[in-house]
Amino acid sequence: MRTRRMRLLAAAALATALTTAQASLAAPEKDIDRWVTATGRAAGADDKAKDEAIAQALRTAVEEACGVFLTSQSKTEDYKAVYDKVLANAVGYVRQHKVDQVTVEQGVTVVKVRARVSTRKFEEDWAGIRHTVHQENNPRVVVAVVESVHHGTGGESFKVQEGGTVQARLEDFLLSKGIVLMDRQTASKTLKRDILLAAVKDDTDAVASLGARFSADVVVTGQATAKFGKAIKVADQTLYQYTAGMNVRVVQTDSARILTSKSFGPVTTNTLQRGGGEDKALAKLVDESAPKLLEAVVQAWRQRANVSRTVQLSVSGMDFALWKAFRKEATDLRGVQALRLREITQAVASIDVEYRYNNETLADRLTELKTVKLKVVEVSPNRLKLKVAE
Repeated sequence: MRTRRMRLLAAAALATALTTAQASLAAPEKDIDRWVTATGRAAGADDKAKDEAIAQALRTAVEEACGVFLTSQSKTEDYKAVYDKVLANAVGYVRQHKVDQVTVEQGVTVVKVRARVSTRKFEEDWAGIRHTVHQENNPRVVVAVVESVHHGTGGESFKVQEGGTVQARLEDFLLSKGIVLMDRQTASKTLKRDILLAAVKDDTDAVASLGARFSADVVVTGQATAKFGKAIKVADQTLYQYTAGMNVRVVQTDSARILTSKSFGPVTTNTLQRGGGEDKALAKLVDESAPKLLEAVVQAWRQRANVSRTVQLSVSGMDFALWKAFRKEATDLRGVQALRLREITQAVASIDVEYRYNNETLADRLTELKTVKLKVVEVSPNRLKLKVAE
């Protein structure tokens, strides 16, 4: 009897152990956090310098806590592009932090912090952003925003200049977030001026065409205005009030499609001097609107991966008979939602394809057709050039 009882107890213990192990395996693993100490520096001795030093220290803490993971990723081709985008939100991976020490050394604020960093969230975000970069080929951007500054009630007169307040500050902001600006990599000032002139005329097709010559995927184009409003008496002082606003479009270069259109402002600023208030109003406008604009651009770009997109096909060597054969087989390809023939001119067929996946996948599928043999000549984010193989 005692032996039987012992066997039952052993079996029960084994069952409990197995249940515990299974529950442990089924339970989601907790976030992995690491406490690290890091130092940050910023020029100045005021509160702003302190905040900047803390932000730098927290970024350093994230890099240190995730150092092993970063080393393992460093040899990948897309490392730099993903790194810049993930670390732009470094503070988002800090669960909590404590400022241990603040000192000022020769006009430089030095801050030492102790931070708890979520390495799991960092790795998950890295994977997600890397997928987006791979899926969308890390879109390249050109910025073309013109400005109009006027004091009275007269009509707007936009200035075409590369170094305008809005243009420069918006470019600097996008660069700080890891966006690739193609016009910063070329010496073609004439071409940049042409894009700005097209922005003045609000000519979407010209903007798209000129942006493509920079090898850009999208052009951020817009018009910003700054106006003198009124004079305000405050005690014995006269304040001069200025307002600024901006309309922006994001144009896809290979199709001239408008991805998003936004209006920002008006914002208001007051100055003690009658002159110079316009630039201050424009600077305030960019500082407030740039993050919202970037969010809108990213959202519009990502949505292209979640729904069917229009891919433009240009197929040389295709007559109407070949088009009918092509349509019959291509309609059944996985991911193809619709096929529309736009025109056939001099044996070049222009076809719009509503497609669910990316262009490289579509190119692969089209070259595998049995009835019409095609060869890919050019691939861009929303356009394929092909020719009928002989």
